[in-house]
Amino acid sequence: MLVADLLRLVAAGHSTFAGINLAYASLEQARLAAVAFIGANLYGANLRSTDLQGARLQYADLRGADLREANLACAILRGADLSGARLGRANLQHVRLAGANMQWTDLQRANLRHANCYYTRFDHANLAKARLQEVEWRDTALIGANLRGAHLDRGFESGVILTPHREAPVQGNQDAELYLLEPDLRVNPFVRRLYFLRWLLQTGRLTP
Repeated sequence: MLVADLLRLVAAGHSTFAGINLAYASLEQARLAAVAFIGANLYGANLRSTDLQGARLQYADLRGADLREANLACAILRGADLSGARLGRANLQHVRLAGANMQWTDLQRANLRHANCYYTRFDHANLAKARLQEVEWRDTALIGANLRGAHLDRGFESGVILTPHREAPVQGNQDAELYLLEPDLRVNPFVRRLYFLRWLLQTGRLTP
């Protein structure tokens, strides 16, 4: 579907475009609030400054997409793949990211207040100066994430693994970077140690 046709349908009141192929499409500054793009292919799409408030993007492919300064407040991105996407200064307040892949994303100065990030992977994501207050972190992975200057609640580290890291100071805790490993680590201490050793081996941090 051509972008012009999509925008014409949206203006006419259509709101469901499940599975649509919009790879590399230019939708900069488009008004797509509350539109359903469930399972859509938005690989590499230009969505800069686009209004996607309340949009339904479950399981969408947003790898490498440009979402800088986009409005994604209250959007549903459950299970979506945003690896490598650019979301600098994006509004992600109250967004639902459960199970999303956010690895290697650029989220500098993004606003994720009240976001649901259950089971979300932020490995190596750039969260520098991002607003992360009142985020739900349960079983979230931020392995190697850059949290320099991020705004985090006091006590956010409850239930997570913290490793000293001088290169990534966190506001409120200047000598720590957040590391949260696999959900399977939420088991008894003996099995947790085994999983931790397995993770060390798999990531090359420990050699046999």
